[in-house]
Amino acid sequence: MADAGTEPREPREFELKLEFDPADRAAIEAHPLLAASTRKEQRLNSIYFDTADHVLQKARLCLRLRDTGRGFVQTIKASDGVQLFDRPEWEQEVPRFEPDLSLAAGTALEPLLNAHVRETLQPLFHTRIDRDVYRVASGGSEIEVAVDLGEIEAAERRAPVHEVELELKRGNPADLFRLAKALAADAPLTLAVKTKAERGYELARKAEPGAEKAERLDLDRTMTCQQAFRAIGESCLRQMVANAPGVIAGNAPNLHQMRIGLRRMRAAIAAFAKVVADAEQDRIKVELKWITNELGPARDLDVFEADILKPMAESHVPDADFAATRLAFDESRAKAYRTTVTAIRSARYRHVLLDLAEWIEAGPWTTDDKLRKKRERNIVEHAAKMLERVGKKIKKAGANLRDLTPKQRHKIRIKAKNLRYAVEFFASLFPDDKDAKRREAALSALKDLQDELGALNDLAQRDALIANGHELGAHAEALLASKESDVDRLLDRAQAVLSRFAEVKPFWHEG
Repeated sequence: MADAGTEPREPREFELKLEFDPADRAAIEAHPLLAASTRKEQRLNSIYFDTADHVLQKARLCLRLRDTGRGFVQTIKASDGVQLFDRPEWEQEVPRFEPDLSLAAGTALEPLLNAHVRETLQPLFHTRIDRDVYRVASGGSEIEVAVDLGEIEAAERRAPVHEVELELKRGNPADLFRLAKALAADAPLTLAVKTKAERGYELARKAEPGAEKAERLDLDRTMTCQQAFRAIGESCLRQMVANAPGVIAGNAPNLHQMRIGLRRMRAAIAAFAKVVADAEQDRIKVELKWITNELGPARDLDVFEADILKPMAESHVPDADFAATRLAFDESRAKAYRTTVTAIRSARYRHVLLDLAEWIEAGPWTTDDKLRKKRERNIVEHAAKMLERVGKKIKKAGANLRDLTPKQRHKIRIKAKNLRYAVEFFASLFPDDKDAKRREAALSALKDLQDELGALNDLAQRDALIANGHELGAHAEALLASKESDVDRLLDRAQAVLSRFAEVKPFWHEG
């Protein structure tokens, strides 16, 4: 962050945010690393400004005025939509508790300040925070630790704030993650990805957070593989973390999006397997597979309910047998969600998130001399070769689906899913109109292939659900059981989609 009173600069604020239960505040602040540091108490009142139609937010900007008790500070923050922990920030002292737009010169806000924005800028929401600040030396780095308790208020709605912010003031990001993990070893701290500003906008819109989908990634063609993997990995991590509260509340859309975030993360590792080939990669993959499996049964039951039970209830006259089945199914779904929630709330999962964040940003692969050439390779060159290689594997493996076992077909589905995510990751690298049309054709074919092979897998899963105790009566079981004609029809459609994919011309190119 810029020192108050200096000229605005274009700094990079590197910050990690962790949530905690207010009951654990004393335990956190009693940690030896904090207890040995000088504590400074602050009461911070902040107002966030935007237009009524949220012009700044749409441009991924934030304008904040803060009363520190000793003076007023104006802060402009920007997000490039890529970095999760590292953001541009401009900060200066101001004489009054109101915006001074002349100080926006040279910042990301300046191009946005037309007459309309200047005239309609208004307070949108505010925060009141009691903060304890510590300066901690960790490794060779200096880190500011802020323990915050307070609330966000907007549109007569309030949301609590209880979080630890770790900001790297000087040194190596790896030291910041080590400090975070040291604090988390003694208190249940959970990685958070939403800023106070994001939460304030949700309150201002009077909207529930809802399920968060992945945003389109805007990768730059000049990026290295290291920069691109960090951007992609942090996008996947955000999708995982942002949807967890909704999963805990029992919301199926959040569970679906959290699983997509996990699958995208695993696909990203596959797409950069040789770039991030350090001693930690296998352990990270094991942990991601573990939490994916913990979420699986609940998601399978959600799909079963949406695809089978609801249509049956709508198309058949309910009877006593179906009512009993419905009750048993609801109990099974509730049990599956309890298992999922237990996993998400576990110490193991909290540590997985911190390990994953650290690995993406500062893992051994980022400093290993043996991997230097691979991580410094231009992302366009890497993406083109990767897409070509995996596309050929799918075409070869699926040459005749009828000769494959269900397990082998499922492996092709996974490859197609990973390639689909990779195409989405790298979309911005090939922006020409011709490239875009070919890319959309490839994505359409991969999505359809994933759907057809997924339907084949669902037939097997459906039989397994019935066999495991989800009896719907003889008539319903006969209706739901896999039929040879169903399999034949899906195989024909999947084979046709594969042929369509094979005809798509490459949209990727290194030049």
